[in-house]
Amino acid sequence: PIFTRGRFMVTGKDRVEVDGINVPVAISDVQVRPGDIVVADDTGVVIVPADRAEEVWQVAKEIDEVEQYILTLLEQGMTMKEAREKTGYHKLQSKR
Repeated sequence: PIFTRGRFMVTGKDRVEVDGINVPVAISDVQVRPGDIVVADDTGVVIVPADRAEEVWQVAKEIDEVEQYILTLLEQGMTMKEAREKTGYHKLQSKR
């Protein structure tokens, strides 16, 4: 897939040259450096700086565990609002 903020070429043929490999690039105001983790799907792109990968993994793991528990609560008849309040779900997504 191709992700872009504006126009992009369909083909470059012999008109495109590689400017650099394993060099930092800026996408809008986000710096992407060699070694950073890039995760993308049809809803967007996330850049995880290499030096924060473990921290991001731990936060994502915690959110996933809470979401699994929320599913259990929903199966037991709790509403989504009640389950999120019980688990403090929205606090998990705030800046740390």
